Amino acid sequence: MNARQNSTDLQESTRDRLLAAAREVFAELGFKDATVREICSRAEVNVAAVNYHFNGKEALFMAALELEPIESLIGTGSEADSAEMRLTRFIREFMTRLLDKGCTPHSKLIMRELLEPSPALDSIARTTLIPLHQHLTGLVREIAGDATAPEVLRRCMFSIFGQCTYYRHAKEINRHAYPELEYDAAEIEATANHIAEFSLAGLQRVTGK
Repeated sequence: MNARQNSTDLQESTRDRLLAAAREVFAELGFKDATVREICSRAEVNVAAVNYHFNGKEALFMAALELEPIESLIGTGSEADSAEMRLTRFIREFMTRLLDKGCTPHSKLIMRELLEPSPALDSIARTTLIPLHQHLTGLVREIAGDATAPEVLRRCMFSIFGQCTYYRHAKEINRHAYPELEYDAAEIEATANHIAEFSLAGLQRVTGK
């Protein structure tokens, strides 16, 4: 291995460490309170590395957001399955990303951004949130029927997302109110199935189907 290859590998290693540390720090502290110094400390690199590899804090934040393609979530399930089955599978996957102990830093970062928007919100909306809304609205339309008014579809979609994200936003509060509550794999699956069943029943009631 020549000197040029060694240099390239070192640069890639530094960049990867910065991204990993950035996802953790931004998810924990939010964009505003996260500092380049803290990120570099966790990555064990020189502070100047952020400007060298990413040209600043905001560019590093944007790079950290691009690590998990949204297709990996909205692509759950076979198109041969019913819309009801695909909705249930989507909710289960979404809840796992929100609550599981192995929740990806990317998912934590997105949830943090919803609570404390940063300058990157427009990009997040365009690349992640809007595709999610469109996908879920499509599932709701399949179940409710094409004749369902757009505003009804939108409210139903919001209701499903609202149920899911509540468990993430209120996770620590719920731990205090219900000390016995543990979001292990079984509880996450049971909660996801409940949201799916509740939502499907609600769709039947709203649309009369």
